[in-house]
Amino acid sequence: MNLLLARIALVVCCTATCSGLLRAADKPSILLIYADDAGFNDFSFQGAGEFKTPCIDRLAREGVVCTSGYMTGSVCVPSRAGMLTGRYQQRFGVYSNDFSLNIPHAEPNFGEAVQPLGYRTGVIGKWQIGTDKGYWPTERGFDYFFGFLAGHRDYFAYKRNSKKAKNTSFRLMENDGLINEFGKDFYTTDLFTEKAIAFMEESRQADEPFFLYLSHNAVHGPLQAKEDDKQPYVGLDDVKRRTLGGMIAALDRSTGRLLEYLESSALRENTLVVFTNDNGGSPATNADNAPLNGHKGTIYEGGNRVPFVFSWPGRLPEGVEYDRPIISLDLYPTFVQLAGTDPSTLERPLDGVDLMPYIGGQKKGAPHEALFWKMQDAAVRVGDWKLIRWDSRGGDCELFNLAEDIGEENNVLEDHPDVAQSLKTKLEAWEADNASDSRKKKKVTPTGSPTVLVQ
Repeated sequence: MNLLLARIALVVCCTATCSGLLRAADKPSILLIYADDAGFNDFSFQGAGEFKTPCIDRLAREGVVCTSGYMTGSVCVPSRAGMLTGRYQQRFGVYSNDFSLNIPHAEPNFGEAVQPLGYRTGVIGKWQIGTDKGYWPTERGFDYFFGFLAGHRDYFAYKRNSKKAKNTSFRLMENDGLINEFGKDFYTTDLFTEKAIAFMEESRQADEPFFLYLSHNAVHGPLQAKEDDKQPYVGLDDVKRRTLGGMIAALDRSTGRLLEYLESSALRENTLVVFTNDNGGSPATNADNAPLNGHKGTIYEGGNRVPFVFSWPGRLPEGVEYDRPIISLDLYPTFVQLAGTDPSTLERPLDGVDLMPYIGGQKKGAPHEALFWKMQDAAVRVGDWKLIRWDSRGGDCELFNLAEDIGEENNVLEDHPDVAQSLKTKLEAWEADNASDSRKKKKVTPTGSPTVLVQ
């Protein structure tokens, strides 16, 4: 009888495992580290000569580096809107960088997708996709929020009577209430790291898998760094890059502390860690986007192409480069699949794909037939070909072969008119499925501003 019961239990266990019905505690945790405005070449694993990032480099060595990784927008709001929803943000009318725009509730984000699947969900850092009450993180699928609603803020505590302190979008919040930051001694990159570690530890103690979106404001302006972090770069001729180097150093230290925590708490082998950046580096901070042309805010590669690392010991290869084009849209279906749900069964169709079989080596071929971008100008990439349509210049087009010309220096449209026309037709067909940019900018101060001091 005991043998029979044991066999029945084994069958039940195997059936649950094979069908994806794992206990929540057995599901992998997910940590998304999202940097802000860093240059494509500002991390040493990308080839940077000036800045040293040993901790992020280690993450890259222990994972898969996607050399053709993209965001859906070259500025903060469009980039986040696409990434969090898994759908091109143009489908719901987001084209501008107005941080008072609220992502419609009809467009669920990945927190809302994985929270019902047994995950403890958190956002720490910069939100920027909903400043009005009803659109804050704790009202959009996240159990915990520590950060700020706006698109940027100082790295050190505000003084009580400062101009930005009067606008609650820039102030630090915990969940739905403001915290009393006046007179406090902190640097946001370090503070957000401490909060991230505390969130992961609380999840571990509760025996719950976590989904943590660590949305750094580093290294977005203003240029502010701790003096100790700037010291290795005091010899640089470029004064802005001295400070930027210090900000990159703090971001690297943060990544190292997160990895140390995961290892010391025995969570590393059951946690997917993703590191990326929201868009190309900003000229305001003298970020380095070499060898790419363009920068934040442009349709060139330097605006949308970003560092992208996936690391999961035992589940993903280590020290591997994946050169097929991927895009931030792929994060949503990848996370949902890991959480135990087939992305194809979701109510709203996603534009991304589950990347795990591709970067894991099980699936050959390209994840996408084509990738698209549109703000004031538009672009499409198919294979190695990229077409740019300059709507801001009357609709003139350029064609580049990125395999031969990653810097987009040689327009070969006249040599390949058939290729250009094919890409233009694909771009126009994609545009026909999108919403118009009809939403009007409104005042920056949000409605329903948080006023309660929670600490």
